[in-house]
Amino acid sequence: MIRRISACLLAVLAGLAIPAAAQTARAVITDETQLPRFSYPMPTPPSQLVVASDAAFAPFLKAVEGDVDRTLASYEIRDRATRSDYLATRLAGEVLDGDVAGARATVAALRAAQGKPDRALLAGRLQLAYVTALADQKSKGTSIDAGFAAADRAAVAPLPWRVVQDSVKAAAGFEPVATRDQIVGDVGHSLDPIAAKTGTLDGPSARTLVQARAQLLLLPLLAIDAKMLDAYVAKHNVVKPDIWAAREVTLRPPQIREPVLIGILDSGVDPHDYPGLMYGGDSAQQHGLAFADDGTPSTSDTYPLPPNVAADYPRLVKLMTGTSDMQSGIVSPEASAAQAYLRSLNVAQDEAFAREMDFVGEYSHGSHVAGIASRGNPGARIVVARFDDNLPNLAFAPTVAWAKRMAADFATFAAFFRDNHVRVVNMSWGDQVSEFEEWLAKTDPTSDATAREAKAKELYAIWRAAVANMIANAPGTLFVAAAGNGDNDATFAQDVPASLSYPNLITVGAVNQAGDATGFTSYGPTVAVYADGFHVASKIPRGYTVRFSGTSMAAPNVTNLAGKLFALDPALTPAQARALIVEGARPVPGGKLKLIDSRRTVTLLRSG
Repeated sequence: MIRRISACLLAVLAGLAIPAAAQTARAVITDETQLPRFSYPMPTPPSQLVVASDAAFAPFLKAVEGDVDRTLASYEIRDRATRSDYLATRLAGEVLDGDVAGARATVAALRAAQGKPDRALLAGRLQLAYVTALADQKSKGTSIDAGFAAADRAAVAPLPWRVVQDSVKAAAGFEPVATRDQIVGDVGHSLDPIAAKTGTLDGPSARTLVQARAQLLLLPLLAIDAKMLDAYVAKHNVVKPDIWAAREVTLRPPQIREPVLIGILDSGVDPHDYPGLMYGGDSAQQHGLAFADDGTPSTSDTYPLPPNVAADYPRLVKLMTGTSDMQSGIVSPEASAAQAYLRSLNVAQDEAFAREMDFVGEYSHGSHVAGIASRGNPGARIVVARFDDNLPNLAFAPTVAWAKRMAADFATFAAFFRDNHVRVVNMSWGDQVSEFEEWLAKTDPTSDATAREAKAKELYAIWRAAVANMIANAPGTLFVAAAGNGDNDATFAQDVPASLSYPNLITVGAVNQAGDATGFTSYGPTVAVYADGFHVASKIPRGYTVRFSGTSMAAPNVTNLAGKLFALDPALTPAQARALIVEGARPVPGGKLKLIDSRRTVTLLRSG
């Protein structure tokens, strides 16, 4: 949420319209593992190459552009987000090359193929204004700044506020913090470790580097755009209505027929935040099960923070609050303070901040989820099921032995859920082959991308089977999975658990306060319902309350509803609870997404 600020500024999310005759000649890609893997020699740290001269960057750019063009020409990629990553790189290359006609064609194709209305209007907006300014400079002698401002103004003014407000407000919040040091620091944090370990960059990392280079080129124009967006927001700022309060159900103690155990399979829960609601009681030393990063047992309910990060935690919470407000387009003192702080960082400070936030994000995640899952339910008993899913940030290289140890841990979780009658388990996380590839790229010296993919697939197969078996071997438990935040098809990504199908599993996408799909939510045939995942308030360790956005927040809203159903009727099976949740969900007017409705679902339970 806090990192990848550059992606928030210039993300291009869409697909490419290809004539039907051309489609027949291309191989159809139905999951991301079928795509070709690439490897690029990287003797220079990416954080240095991204700011190198045009001549120094040109060979790398040419190699990446060639592979992108060949991939798009050779394969019909069914997933919009995956196609969009290739197209974003093509567009970045065209911007860097000054290819006005090519950039215009790519932006037009992007917009024609969008699945979300705001993306159809906004994809490639900044790049299009820039190449228009380039063309005007050549034909009219207009300065780049003046040409960009005119093109940008013409594009922003007619935008329908109801459709684009979330994306526009987020851009207005993040653009003021974009600096050269921030972009370079982001590259250093995410890509330098890969190049240092293997001497190469893989395809996704190389595409990220090309896009970062284009971001640096457009950086001087962001102040113009930010001013334009601020004026647009000020003119139209009517906040969307909140539909969720009217759908909320709050149970009273006399309604609870039986306490319900709610498992939080996540990074841990601070028991001090939820007195009276913890499994085993407040005085218990441990409130469930916990496993360390290496898969060995742990006695701690929470993810461990390094001492230096723990000492800095109160300040980091304030920054986390501010960046969450920025992401949601909310003007607040915390957002202003975070903007000022982020602008002040040099490259080294930005990288250090990113590392701290990796720890804090993991530390706080499970507790935040637990608060949403137990809200309004005095019968809830929170069961800690702690493990670390932040795989690419683990410091050691994964091995088959480690994967099998984690598989045994998932089997232990399943037995615990089954034997202790845990009725619902929230899983606000997901893993895919590409995540194992990224982890290996940071920790394993293997430089060949194909060999690395083979290792990743072997590890992923063990992991996927372990998660699937956990769900299958606890048939009395309803598992609730987050769809993911990649704006992609969870089945194409083979995201686990979101891509799985079981009668005791329900996968959840995210909408905002008005019921509109968020720009980040993933989707696909396994996503059964959608819930509020936009700026959701809950507790994090040490008593702080913050608002986060993500399908990680949408899933526990469904877990919350399931927990209330089981508290009201302990005889319900997971399949019956799932059916009630789906039947009670209602599509938004004119839309296809089914949004949960707790009141309607509880009414269905009582009338049944």
